[in-house]
Amino acid sequence: MADDSSAGGGPVFRLVYRSRLDIPADDVEAEVATILAAARRKNPQLGITGALVVWEDGVVQTLEGEEGVVRGVYDTISRDPRHEQVELVETTPGVERAFTRWSIAHISDGADADLPLSKQWEGGIDVSRPRLTTPEEDAVVSAMRDRVRGAPA
Repeated sequence: MADDSSAGGGPVFRLVYRSRLDIPADDVEAEVATILAAARRKNPQLGITGALVVWEDGVVQTLEGEEGVVRGVYDTISRDPRHEQVELVETTPGVERAFTRWSIAHISDGADADLPLSKQWEGGIDVSRPRLTTPEEDAVVSAMRDRVRGAPA
C-alpha cells in the first residue's frame, strides 16, 4: 500500500547506502517493522521519500529529499548499532524523485513487504498482476536489488 507522502516536486538529492543487519535472525522481521514504522512517521515531516530493500541480512536503502536532511538521516543510520558495514553507494544531486508515492517502500521476500522482491524480478514481471511500481521506481529498485545481493555498485 502506498504512503500518501507529502514530499513536493522538483529535483532532489538521492543517497543510496548498503549495510548488513546486526540483528539475530529471529528478530529481523520485528526489527525491520520497527524501523519502517519510525521512518513512515518521520519521513513525511522531513520531506523524504525512498525505499528499503531487505534480503537475508543485507539492506540497501534509497533516500530522496533535501541534501542536508538526507545526509543527516544517513548519518543517524550509519551510527545505528543494528547496521554494520555501512557503505555509501551513491549520491546524486538534482534528480527527480523515483519514489513519489512512498515515504518508505518496503521491498523484500517477506509476507509484510509493500513490494515483493522475488515475484517482481525473478523471471520477469508477472503481467497477470497489477503493476505495483512505476518505471522510475523499477529502475532504482532494480539497482538496489543487485546491490543487496552483492553486485558491485
